[in-house]
Amino acid sequence: MTRLTARAALCIAGVALSGCGIFGDDGYFRDRSNDYQQADSLPPLQMPEGVTPKQQEELYEVPQISSSGNGEPEEFEVPRPQALAVNVGLDRVKIQKLGDRRWVLVSQPPEEVWPQLHFFLRTSGLQLATSDATAGIMETTWLSFRDSPETKDKYRLRVESGVQPDTTEIHVRHLSLPREDPRTEVAWPARSSSPEREGWMIDEMSTALAAESSGAAASLVAQAIGGGSVKVQLREPANRDPFISLDLSMDRAWATVAHAVNSGAYRMHLEDDSRRLFYVTYDESRELTDEEEDGGWFSWGGSEKEDKRAEAASRVTLEQLLANLDPATDPALFGSMTGLGGATGAEIPGYIVVVRSTPDAVEVRVRDTSGKPLKRARAAEMLMAIRQNLI
Repeated sequence: MTRLTARAALCIAGVALSGCGIFGDDGYFRDRSNDYQQADSLPPLQMPEGVTPKQQEELYEVPQISSSGNGEPEEFEVPRPQALAVNVGLDRVKIQKLGDRRWVLVSQPPEEVWPQLHFFLRTSGLQLATSDATAGIMETTWLSFRDSPETKDKYRLRVESGVQPDTTEIHVRHLSLPREDPRTEVAWPARSSSPEREGWMIDEMSTALAAESSGAAASLVAQAIGGGSVKVQLREPANRDPFISLDLSMDRAWATVAHAVNSGAYRMHLEDDSRRLFYVTYDESRELTDEEEDGGWFSWGGSEKEDKRAEAASRVTLEQLLANLDPATDPALFGSMTGLGGATGAEIPGYIVVVRSTPDAVEVRVRDTSGKPLKRARAAEMLMAIRQNLI
């Protein structure tokens, strides 16, 4: 062994031997892990006179642990985290309802919804027997449900432009026939054979459409859905007052106009569904905010003058309103209505909205409370406000 190696070995041996005096209970670095077991409780902290102590509360409350009663802990299944796509698209896809009728409303134009419907039906295992983009019609082949093997069923989807621009309505019809029925061509009923199975298709379809990307590709073929017809138009004929033309059934038109004249700048005070009249007040500077929705009729963000007008309108009765309407102002519009006139000339604030059915469409007009037409600019402004709030 060389002199250097011997000296190194001697140093290492010295450190190893001296380590017995550094560690351990009597060393400098003794084990203190069990010192807490010897700790004593300290007396409570005394506050100086004149200082009110603050009540101490648990910073983190320990929940109670329930047991199954036999001393064994109950089994617990950790819930799966929700997918990131949950609730995405729900504002874009809604289910509308009027009476016992339901349909799907999508905030996309028909040419974008059409390929999404094709994808939904294909991935659901439903084959198409008919797909007519011009008519906006899809029909499935016959299918069979496990719980009713004695029948055969099929679905019909009707795709239309919505009331608002760049929206689409999807109406579903279900048909069920005995399995032995030999017919190949069927006449679709006015109502589905099974409302439950119609509802199942609507729910499944709306969920699938809500999960689709809003930037889906458009179908050039489907751009002609409905033959280019428009459900809602603001018309301003040369020699007549402006009006809204609705390509809807009367009950649907009445319901959507009722919503529109009680939204935004409008406030509806009376409605007469037998004569198809609404009594409203209107202030273009008045908009109902989310915070004000529960504040009652007169918490609107409009002018004080308009609030007083709305308050006065709330005291008008239907009898007073009808008595003030003069059928002579427009015999074509009011001539078929009964119970009008008799006390004309009263100063009743606000306006009336008249919904009238014609052979071609449903027409909506705004008049003053005596039945006279408004100035064209004012009438067009108020009709446009209705147009923007139709659903």
